Amino acid sequence: MFGKFRWFINYYKKRYIIGIIFLLLSDLVSLYLPFITGRLIDLIYNQSINMEEFIRIITFTVFMILLKYFLAMGWSYNVFRAYGTMEYLSRKKLMTKFLGQSQEFFEKNSTGSLMGKSTNDVQQVSDLAGYGTLALVDATILPLSILIVSFITVDFKLTLLSVLPLPLIAYLYFKISDMIYEKSKIVNQNFDSLNNNVLEDVEGVRIIRVYNNLGLRTDLFNKRAEKLAESNIELVKYQALMQSLERVITSITFIIAIGYGSFMIYKGNLSIGKLVSFTYYLNMMIWPMFALGDFINLKQQASAAMDRIDEILQYKEDIKDSSMKENLDDNVDIEFENLYFKYPTSKNYILNDINLAIESGSSIGILGKTGSGKTTLIKQLLDLYTIDKDKLILEGKSAKDINFKNFKGKIGYVPQMHMVFSDTIKNNIKFSKPDATEEEIERAIKLADFKKDIEQFPQGLDTITGERGISLSGGQKQRLAIARALIKDPEILILDDSMSAVDANTEKNILENLKNFRKNKTTIIIAHRISQVQDCDNIIVLDDGKIVEEGSHQDLMSYDSWYKKQYYNQILGAINEE
Repeated sequence: MFGKFRWFINYYKKRYIIGIIFLLLSDLVSLYLPFITGRLIDLIYNQSINMEEFIRIITFTVFMILLKYFLAMGWSYNVFRAYGTMEYLSRKKLMTKFLGQSQEFFEKNSTGSLMGKSTNDVQQVSDLAGYGTLALVDATILPLSILIVSFITVDFKLTLLSVLPLPLIAYLYFKISDMIYEKSKIVNQNFDSLNNNVLEDVEGVRIIRVYNNLGLRTDLFNKRAEKLAESNIELVKYQALMQSLERVITSITFIIAIGYGSFMIYKGNLSIGKLVSFTYYLNMMIWPMFALGDFINLKQQASAAMDRIDEILQYKEDIKDSSMKENLDDNVDIEFENLYFKYPTSKNYILNDINLAIESGSSIGILGKTGSGKTTLIKQLLDLYTIDKDKLILEGKSAKDINFKNFKGKIGYVPQMHMVFSDTIKNNIKFSKPDATEEEIERAIKLADFKKDIEQFPQGLDTITGERGISLSGGQKQRLAIARALIKDPEILILDDSMSAVDANTEKNILENLKNFRKNKTTIIIAHRISQVQDCDNIIVLDDGKIVEEGSHQDLMSYDSWYKKQYYNQILGAINEE
């Protein structure tokens, strides 16, 4: 078990040592109090104490209580601080892992599952790091200390008979612990399912309302919530069984102690004060038994949680770190040579034998039917999936020898699905360049033809976009994303169907701005409308993952091809709309 948590023990060992030392000293001080209580009772009962001795005993007892308070502060701070430290480090490790993963990782792990591991599982592990440490120390060292003191200061036979039932508690704990582990795993899995359900419903609440599916989604939520509740109840049954066994067996120990202790007093073999001291010691012995149960309970839940966290932490990155490899200069020529690609979940290749050269400073348009592989082709440049990097040539070098972090730093990317953070419009635009100046922000807004919209917002650039940009229209989200990409003035700009929600006049303005602003820089435009790409230096048409047409607008219009037919269809459509 400790192997799973060794990384944290090594990190926190100094504070653990300090905390455990304080805890052990506190427990030793605690052992003095029952002894002095029994001693004082015997002295008073036998009328063999004077006021001076009484005051001295009381004064020293008060000092020991104050010392225990000071020691308790020391161990409490250092031991329970482990809870927050473990929580912070675990979430930091998970978040670092999330941010370094490829798209394949997120296809295998749902958002709800990742959220569950980052919240519920981390909390269970943190409970073990904090309270679990206290329970472990008190369940192992404290009972041994109590037994030794009780053997010496009270009576060996009384102590031994009274504590005989207590090992039965430990035996039953270990018998039940495996079931707690299995039930905890099921609880965590059901929590993931419910978590994912809630996330989807919150994000899709508008479409749920549109289709009047509130009842259906509520029923689904109730079923998953009920399943989680049932699994929690199953877990609680075993926890309750442990607690009931604790109380029954500890009651038996007190019956033995009081019964046999009273018999010894009757026989004159034990004083009243010693029996009082022993009942205190026995009561102190009960806590370690409870602590043992708590530790086993926490340990099994934390082990199940840590197994799930380890699935993430031990996941091997699909995309290897290339930061130590060669950096590229500006003006990068890009070439695909006989490139094939399929997604991890796909049976067939999405891209087939792609051969394409994109010269630095040129513009290229990519067209094709839905599902033809347009976006997939561009994702080869973004290091989102594992690809055969020998088939991707950057500035005459195989991509496997290139620092991709450096290469991606030259790219401005506007995806189909725009991510708008719940922040101000200004901070969303500055996302790609946090240190951007006011002049750079204004220029990016102007190039994206976004200025007229910002002037209509109540707080201008300081307007909060809302969760996932709920306060913005589709066209406004697209232009915000374009401004975000342009603010860093990238060497390579990729627009992936990023003007589909803007009107023809706005599209024309953006394209004209790009043409003037991005001279001698590479621009890649994926589109459905030919009007967005017809001025590009080169245009390719994809069909079923293959390049079936390539050339300038004039070249492609000279053939009786899909491009030409699509062009006339779109012109006629535009005329009909007018």
